[in-house]
Amino acid sequence: MLKVFTDNDFDQLKSWITDAEILFQFAGSEFTFPISKDQLIKYSVKNPDRKFYMGYLDNGVAYAFGEIIPQENNSYRLGRLLVGNPNERGKGLGSRFVNELVDECKHCYNASGIDLYVWEGNKAAIKCYQKVGFAFTNDAPFSIFFNRKEFVINKMTLNSLINNQLS
Repeated sequence: MLKVFTDNDFDQLKSWITDAEILFQFAGSEFTFPISKDQLIKYSVKNPDRKFYMGYLDNGVAYAFGEIIPQENNSYRLGRLLVGNPNERGKGLGSRFVNELVDECKHCYNASGIDLYVWEGNKAAIKCYQKVGFAFTNDAPFSIFFNRKEFVINKMTLNSLINNQLS
């Protein structure tokens, strides 16, 4: 189940972000470790059109965090995707959450396209996104740096949404 992120979700999110590298890998350079409510509030005020979401299991346990970011031409981008508990990764929860965000984009925002960016070294995330129907675009990758380490970032787009609109 997908829910809009609220202040009540902050402690859960913070518990998943155990070090600066995890924060960087899922959130880029926008936030600094340790994440704080103040950082999220400032980000939300600066970007009021962007929405944070939490994924919840049927039993009410939160398992994921993500963001829907409006772009041009009624297209959206998924960002800051994180399956929180490392012990729960690799069990299909990432694709479940991404599918829920895709459904939100389609049904609530009437999205004409959905994209995301992924670090090329994050093979598990790439596999997850491909399982949902995302494929790499021909856009040139770009690099961001953290602790003197280069992270090459590639763009992916949801092919099924594009194909369904063309049919």
